[in-house]
Amino acid sequence: MEPDVLMNQLVQADERVDAFIRENLQIIQSPHYFSFSVDAILLAEFANVPRRASGRIMDFCSGNGVIPILLSKRTQANIDAVEYQAPLVDMAKRSAQLNGLETRLNFIQADLNELPRPQQLYDLITCNPPYFSVQNKQSQHHLTSHAIARHEVFLTLEQWVHKARIFLKDKGKLCCVYRPDRLDDLMETLLRHGFSVNRMRFAYPKAHLPAKVVLIEAIYRGGRQGVVIEPPITIYQADNTYTPEMQAIYYGN
Repeated sequence: MEPDVLMNQLVQADERVDAFIRENLQIIQSPHYFSFSVDAILLAEFANVPRRASGRIMDFCSGNGVIPILLSKRTQANIDAVEYQAPLVDMAKRSAQLNGLETRLNFIQADLNELPRPQQLYDLITCNPPYFSVQNKQSQHHLTSHAIARHEVFLTLEQWVHKARIFLKDKGKLCCVYRPDRLDDLMETLLRHGFSVNRMRFAYPKAHLPAKVVLIEAIYRGGRQGVVIEPPITIYQADNTYTPEMQAIYYGN
């Protein structure tokens, strides 16, 4: 099928198609739902992915599928992904079709808390979870897509780390992106659930500003052998253009 015809069939009138230049991939996004952010791009870049087709990979809190779509270029493995919001799952499935990845990416609409332990455990789980704790939960009728994606309304830190523990093989890896101001909560929760933190990298909006993002790789039942703090990544230069490293991630140059 011609690319333009396929796009017309898959993309709805109020949606747009954004491109990943380096990977030669496209993704469908909607102004009505939470679009992917630089956090997801950094996590996809940070994760060490099993390359073989037999590798088992799952993405928690997948949104519109950005992380599985990007990881598909770095592995021959099929990738499962779970997302709570049905419209985002629908977009992710259509993006997979747009890129010819529908046989390799399996998007599941579900509450992660309700997913049973899989028969085959995973080698890698990636997660770009809700970051912000909620003291007084709002009525579900008033929640927006953005609030669900960013706040621990339906999924808490404790819940997704627990689920990663029961979905991963021994020595399987959990790669996540989180906020530095909750790093103590994250580390405590990971250690309590049998994870050892293996790698860590901080991302800074600009060189003179505090870190806004921390990337973590933790190993389930891997033993505590020390943490490697990788070189920091800075997103913007003083003139608000991307740094050379971010340009390479986005554009491949």
